[in-house]
Amino acid sequence: MRSFCFVLLASLAAQPVYANDAFERLKAKYKALQDGQATLPSLTESALSPKAAANNTQLISRPEDLSGTIPAGEELILGVQLGKLVLGQVFGFKTEVGAKLSLFDMTQAFDFAIETDFDNESASGWIRNPNNTFTLSHLEDGTWSVTTNGRSSIISAEKIDLEDDFYIELGLYEKWFDVNFNADYGTLTLKTQSNRPLPIEEKLAREQRAKNTYRTRNEARAPLQKHDYQPISKPLLDIQASVNASESSDTSHNISVLGSNDLAYFNTQYYFAINDENEVNSARLSGSRYSNDADLLGFLNATTIEFGDIRSTQINPLQKNNTFLGARFSNTPLSYNGGNSINLIGNIQAGWDVEVYRNQLLLTSQFNVTDGQYEFQNLPLVFGYNEIELVFYGPQGQVNRENRSYYVSSTGQSAGEFVYDISFVDEGERLFDQNTLNDSDKNGLSTLIRADYGVTDWWSLSIGSQIHHEQGFEQYDQQSFGSDISLFGEALLSIDSLEQDNGDYERRYQVDTSLWDQSLSFIHRENQRTNRDDGDINSFESQELRLSGAIPSLKLSYQQSIEQITPDNEEEYLRFTNQIGTSIGNSYFSNRFSWVDRDEGETTGDWQVQRYLNDFFWRFGNDYTLSPDFDIQSFFTEISGDMSDNTSGRVRWIYDLENDASETTLIASWQPNEFSLTSNFSYNDRTGWRASLLGRVGIGLTQNNSTFFTRMPVSSQGTLSTRVFLDNNRNGRFDLGDRPLSNVEVETLQSYRKATTNSQGVAVLTALPSYQQTDIDIDLRQLDDPYLIRADQGVSIAPRPGSVQTLDIPVVPSLEIEGYVKELQQNGNLANKARVPVLLKDASGTVIKEVTSEFDGYFLITEIVPKAYTLEIDPVYLRNFKFQQGTQIPLTGAESGILAEQNLILRKSFGVHGYSAQLASFSRLESLRGYWRILTKRLPEITQYRYFYNQTAAGYQLYVGFSEDNQEANSLCTLLTENGVDCAVTGITRR
Repeated sequence: MRSFCFVLLASLAAQPVYANDAFERLKAKYKALQDGQATLPSLTESALSPKAAANNTQLISRPEDLSGTIPAGEELILGVQLGKLVLGQVFGFKTEVGAKLSLFDMTQAFDFAIETDFDNESASGWIRNPNNTFTLSHLEDGTWSVTTNGRSSIISAEKIDLEDDFYIELGLYEKWFDVNFNADYGTLTLKTQSNRPLPIEEKLAREQRAKNTYRTRNEARAPLQKHDYQPISKPLLDIQASVNASESSDTSHNISVLGSNDLAYFNTQYYFAINDENEVNSARLSGSRYSNDADLLGFLNATTIEFGDIRSTQINPLQKNNTFLGARFSNTPLSYNGGNSINLIGNIQAGWDVEVYRNQLLLTSQFNVTDGQYEFQNLPLVFGYNEIELVFYGPQGQVNRENRSYYVSSTGQSAGEFVYDISFVDEGERLFDQNTLNDSDKNGLSTLIRADYGVTDWWSLSIGSQIHHEQGFEQYDQQSFGSDISLFGEALLSIDSLEQDNGDYERRYQVDTSLWDQSLSFIHRENQRTNRDDGDINSFESQELRLSGAIPSLKLSYQQSIEQITPDNEEEYLRFTNQIGTSIGNSYFSNRFSWVDRDEGETTGDWQVQRYLNDFFWRFGNDYTLSPDFDIQSFFTEISGDMSDNTSGRVRWIYDLENDASETTLIASWQPNEFSLTSNFSYNDRTGWRASLLGRVGIGLTQNNSTFFTRMPVSSQGTLSTRVFLDNNRNGRFDLGDRPLSNVEVETLQSYRKATTNSQGVAVLTALPSYQQTDIDIDLRQLDDPYLIRADQGVSIAPRPGSVQTLDIPVVPSLEIEGYVKELQQNGNLANKARVPVLLKDASGTVIKEVTSEFDGYFLITEIVPKAYTLEIDPVYLRNFKFQQGTQIPLTGAESGILAEQNLILRKSFGVHGYSAQLASFSRLESLRGYWRILTKRLPEITQYRYFYNQTAAGYQLYVGFSEDNQEANSLCTLLTENGVDCAVTGITRR
């Protein structure tokens, strides 16, 4: 036993993740054995103190020293590994030449269909596939007969032991399972290599192929709590105000408000900006409703309804959609659904800049957004994984980031899937901006329709049309066609065409694939456009080869392309573009340049270096021309950082060599959680000084109607208000008598947002990505009571933009259950039973917790939410190992604290020889029972005896009474015979 404890302790040292309280008690007992103590510590009391545990670890040898120290006959528990996959644990014994392992555990680990029959000392089933049958039987001479893969063989008796299971030498498993094993007794692992794919590997491959094309690295698992639209909801407001002054102009001010709330079961978004003349210079109003379940508009199964100032339908990726007055409905999935390009559109405060990065490379940017909305259309995606990062820069130095993931490998539509998108718009018009957009040649009603259809799982088609309903339009009606074809999952072929009634067109043919984990694309473009002023027709054609990817060993990301361009009536030329980004030490370097093969040839580019210097971030770079003449146009340097928890600063200097002018900018920002206030002062050699002060705040209401303030945007992204409370009456609701819990950290696991509850138990998490499902987790470690646990089973949310979702999380004192599994033996004694699975089931029969009894039969179940449960031994285990029954312990839900001595008892059938009165035999069980009822009415005195039956080939044989001697059976037969009933005393063995 001491060496067995030693094995377990070494395994614990090698794999700390398996440490638990039971192992700490085991270490305490082992230390007592080493020290020669007469009285050993209890295995059911609490674990060692940290100090004692630390001292105890000094006794443990390194795992690799164990290979020669485990004597034959010692028990083993090995973890079966297949690559990075852990298949399970198997029990066995060390032998002189290796190990003998449990047949039941091995078949469970590899998921092979083999059943054991201990009564007949045999096992049967199949391995890998039903045609490869397997049988194992014990012969009279002690040897074993094995049939596998159609071949029979005799195995010597010493290679297989039959105790509570079949324990078989490791080498036989290798032969039968067609695998190779490497047993590491230092780490107690059994590493597996299969000569051909195992069923469990094929199952994982099938699951991988069935995954959606949009894959996240960390998917939400908890049940989704829906956030339904409301008749009217609490508003969310983002308010931004600024004051500006300069040497050459008067002081000015402006304010903008971006708001959102539910109204009449729709979400309403509104935006307006007021200039220094107190005039509204921009405004927007829209209503919308979205559904991930596609249950809007009845049989239309729409996911989207929009009206007001909306984005019109994009009938083809080659067409740009714009914001007009109108209405739109569609069943297009709200998340990415395939294709090699995306549109990024969202709300933003005026004056902000936006940059878009793909796999750490800058793709494009927009500066000084003025209308409260950013948009990037037809952003290219590479084949495979795409990490898109949006970086938002405020006018006074604020920086916000948003990340999205896309995976390109297929068309995104399954066979038979139909997707539509329809809008009716008044082009050139908005609800409040008619005067600024009014142009009689471009105004008027039009309908835009797009329809996509999955012909097969690998081929989809798309058609679209835009129809104008009024005369006098400059634009022509348009028709579009598109097709996506997945080439065996290794490449994606895309065809897009946009045709106008006047003969103008735009077409694109693209193939995307990957080569050695690098993305490769070939794109052919061609178009024809008619000049509306003079009627001239201009055409354009290009072919581009693009390669992009990353080299992790060099910490380098890159994209390069070579493009042949043929303009109308001009000579064709080549354009080569290269972008790289790499980490060099603690610095990040990026460079991009473009070379054009025409005229004298022109090469231009820009580069920058950025790194952290202690707590500050530094950037330096410049723009340059390499040919036809070398020239440096400008360079800049910038340093920024936090001066305290809530304040940050930035200094930027730009020098323009062409104009011999420089500009210096000083930015200071105060950003507590509730708001942000930023000052900006700059001086330019030519234009003089400028100064500004900007404040921004997001405002909303929690579930208890308390106002919250935040510096993060709330009207354009999701917001969660979470209340954590001690549920004293355990009803799962916050009501009278429950206590809010402060200082609890709340986290959205998939969107990486955190907040801490206040004195009212409320934490507000802002800027949550729209419709991205995320689990909600809480951290109770800062509370004084270490036994408090979350009462629910967890929940996830899919935040709606512009709305506050509320969530109450109850917390209760936890319950712990400990005890022993014992086997009732035939002599009446109870023996501790190891490796028995113990289940904790709720009232519906669902398994809530499962543990396995330790080497001494001890089990411990922790972190249990108090409610009605049943504690029992796994019925599958009882059936497989031929146990007749196991006890069950019901729990009412009123229990709390630690429930000790919750012992579970199991037993096998015992054979007892005795005597019974044998009566008649019946062909049907119903006849037997009817006969017994008639007999007891005739002879009531025999009801003191129990009847039973035995099923045979001839039918059902009736017996009455059972005792170990024949006296009772003789008396009963005498009584029955005297009353004309045939009876015979028969010896019988019962279990």
